[in-house]
Amino acid sequence: MEKSPLWSPAPRSETTGTPPGPGGSDSSPARPVFDRVSREVVALAARERMFRRVSKVLAAVSGGADSVACLLVLLGLRERFGFEVEAVHFDHKLRPESAADMDAVRKLCANLDVECVTGEGDVAAVAAKQRQGIEETARMMRYQFLAFAAGKEGADCIATGHTADDQAETVLMRIVRGSGVRGIRGMLPVAGVPGAPERRLVRPLLGVARADTEAICAEFGITPIVDPSNADLSYTRNRVRGTVLEQLRALNPSVEAALRGLAESAREAFSLIEKRSFEVQPRERGPVGAIFALGPFRELPSEALTLVIEREAAFYHLKPDVNRTRVANLRAVLAKGTGTVHFGDTVVEASCGVIRLGPRLEPVDPLPAAVLNVPGSTRAGPWRVDVLTSEVDPTPGSPVIALAAGTSTGALRVRSLQPGERMIWHGVERKVSDMLVNEKVPAWERPGIVAVADSVRLLGLFVATRTFVTDTQGEPGLWVRLAAIPQPR
Repeated sequence: MEKSPLWSPAPRSETTGTPPGPGGSDSSPARPVFDRVSREVVALAARERMFRRVSKVLAAVSGGADSVACLLVLLGLRERFGFEVEAVHFDHKLRPESAADMDAVRKLCANLDVECVTGEGDVAAVAAKQRQGIEETARMMRYQFLAFAAGKEGADCIATGHTADDQAETVLMRIVRGSGVRGIRGMLPVAGVPGAPERRLVRPLLGVARADTEAICAEFGITPIVDPSNADLSYTRNRVRGTVLEQLRALNPSVEAALRGLAESAREAFSLIEKRSFEVQPRERGPVGAIFALGPFRELPSEALTLVIEREAAFYHLKPDVNRTRVANLRAVLAKGTGTVHFGDTVVEASCGVIRLGPRLEPVDPLPAAVLNVPGSTRAGPWRVDVLTSEVDPTPGSPVIALAAGTSTGALRVRSLQPGERMIWHGVERKVSDMLVNEKVPAWERPGIVAVADSVRLLGLFVATRTFVTDTQGEPGLWVRLAAIPQPR
């Protein structure tokens, strides 16, 4: 991974000293909170398969009680799970004390005989340049550096010290923002790193109270760093922690536990939604996108629809902008059976009983009329048109229209379909636009239709993989074959 311009690695510290022996021996002092939390982490890790196929864990250490306790617990469990532990620290440069905090983390890691990778970045400058909030920018830059460090150090996962208290705060903030079931799950014990989903992020202390992390630090005689910005109520999380939750405790003293329970319920519900989303698969995937049957697609719950949109967009390397308003608009389109909704660079379009989910399509240039060589080959825009006097079978990339001998009046030509044109189809002269709707030709296939005509009338249509031929008398005498000319890349 290339080094980000938003941060830079700091000089590596020398690691010396002897660790205080987390997990200890008979000569170790009693550490009841550490021992209990370690057992809880073992249970969570087993349930979530947290450390499966993990040989090195990179522990994010800010120096606060939560991250220090996480590091200590991981050190105590490394033999049980068979992984190495390294630490990583990122200096956001938001406080005058941040350089001293980095030194303190380095010294702690040296005493624990743990390698420490450090980095730094000017969060305030980047936030101002990108016109986004300090909290959002700090999170983005921190995770970006963690992902870089994990790749550089060969770590299989990154561990953070998020606790049960953090989980309750996160769930409450997402409720206030109007998140759906997926958001109300809160933080997951195992997830992808934000911005780098290919990197595994684990949260071993997600079921552990913040008070327990402080107790663990005390049991080891470690004084954690206290970040004074945690008391700054201009930050959303601090207001939730220091004001909103305090008021909610007056209504329910166990509000944090209730919020965590809600997160677990949402997680179970979301797993069913996710499973439901996989029940609807596309009929095909092609250059225009994934094609679904309208009926099953329409029956999906809104959150399952969102998952399908995101999944198929990822297949086409798109980045959909999905929100409730757009999903509601899509619901209206699906109910009507026709229409288009744009999710940023991703389009969901309903037409003729099918759905197209894929990229925005470029306008199709009109095809200038080209008189065909009979027999012979003719170039017409991006197409090669062969007119043959002996029968030829169509292939997936080369459809064929068979015309009766003597059908054409004047020169045979290909061109674009014209508005309002009519064609004899099944014994009746019809408007081509009506015929296409009746024959379930979806809207996105119509602009690229190639018409075969003479000087008087339409004789046939090439419509994507299908062909339509006017009613004629007599045995076929000409075979018109259409093939795309390979375009230079």
